[in-house]
Amino acid sequence: MTTRATERGTHTRLFDSQRRVLERIASHAPLQETFETLIRLIEEQAEGMRCAVLLADSAQQSLSFIAAPSIPEDYKAGIVRYLRIAPNMGSCGTAAFLREPVYTEDTGTDVLWEDCREIAVRNGLRAIWSTPILGDDNAVLGTFAMYYGEPRLPSPEHIQLIDMAIQMARVAIEAKRSKDALRKREEGLRIVIDTIPAMAWSVLPNGAVDFLNQRWLNYAGVSLEQYIESPTRAIHPEDIPRVLEKWLATMAAGEPYEDEMRLRRADGEYRWFLIRTVPLRDEQGNIVKWYGTSTDIEDRKRAEDTLRRNQAFFAAEAQRISGLLKTATPGRRLEHSGGDEIVGADQRGIAGKSAPGENVAESTAPENRRLIAERQAIESLTSNERAIIRLITDGKSNAEVAELLHLSPRTVETYRARLMEKLRVEDLVALVKFAIRHGMTAVD
Repeated sequence: MTTRATERGTHTRLFDSQRRVLERIASHAPLQETFETLIRLIEEQAEGMRCAVLLADSAQQSLSFIAAPSIPEDYKAGIVRYLRIAPNMGSCGTAAFLREPVYTEDTGTDVLWEDCREIAVRNGLRAIWSTPILGDDNAVLGTFAMYYGEPRLPSPEHIQLIDMAIQMARVAIEAKRSKDALRKREEGLRIVIDTIPAMAWSVLPNGAVDFLNQRWLNYAGVSLEQYIESPTRAIHPEDIPRVLEKWLATMAAGEPYEDEMRLRRADGEYRWFLIRTVPLRDEQGNIVKWYGTSTDIEDRKRAEDTLRRNQAFFAAEAQRISGLLKTATPGRRLEHSGGDEIVGADQRGIAGKSAPGENVAESTAPENRRLIAERQAIESLTSNERAIIRLITDGKSNAEVAELLHLSPRTVETYRARLMEKLRVEDLVALVKFAIRHGMTAVD
């Protein structure tokens, strides 16, 4: 009960923080003020953590601080020339260039900080984690950075905070851009909601949907009137009973709602979405409306499925090896015959074989260490790296991979080099063999 209560309390605080930032956006507060509110709310969730939001210039060439209330002025002034959007530009510049998170465990030793580590270290910033803020067109809007005074890597709780911060920052930036362009329009706020890079809606206190933004309507391929006639038409039939039961319970309790479900796209394909809904209350505490967003998590779900398959494979291998060790005949050892089959070998002292009396566990220890090392390497791969492996094993060239993943060929080359380093393979052939051995091919 204590754990569940703690988790519920954490979710409630996060949803409340999200609501307060959305209120700043809706009131047309200056962008810096909105981000400072966001940063304060995020910093309250973890002791010793400091945060900053940096914006990209219109030419997508460099970054600059827009809100960093807890970051030393000496650091902000000294790091300016290293905020170019390019490789090896510390954490933020590199994250913006790669369009993926960069988690620096220790600025004192990380190669990305070779040219500017002294600036970070003298200001007591040892761990710096930066995540790019990307627009709907994959353009870099900026970065969100977390800082710690001691070397460390993010925990799952940190990742949750980062995800919320990125979502709110993206909404704030796009809302500001939309507001500037549509300031004179009569329904400015509704247009802002229609143009943010998220599927959003509002629900009346009785549960009836009264607004769906244009992105939602475009995804489902329906009009608001058509949706109102059949509110569950876009939800996967298998998910409807669970979703309705949880939503009705949430409305009755008046608590924030979070769930994952499959929603049908206009072309008939179902994709997984993370659904978040929060209540808006009046001064008396009565719910006057519910506001919600849907975030596409299809790629994450597929990555989780792949990770589960890999974990099941390694668990089965570990169990199989353990069983063989328990049943091995004394005086014999286990060795690989070149394939997956494991056979016994006698102790006649053949060159390269075990000497008489060699312990079975010792002879299989290197193989176990290799399997564990490869498993750890696989778990460290990002979703983009996994996608690139599959396309490479499918015979795609760098140019074809780049086109399919909406990346530049140069970025794909960077990914490939990093993949080979992570997986400790020397060439493309070895990379393909590794992928096949671990069930990471396009067919799988």
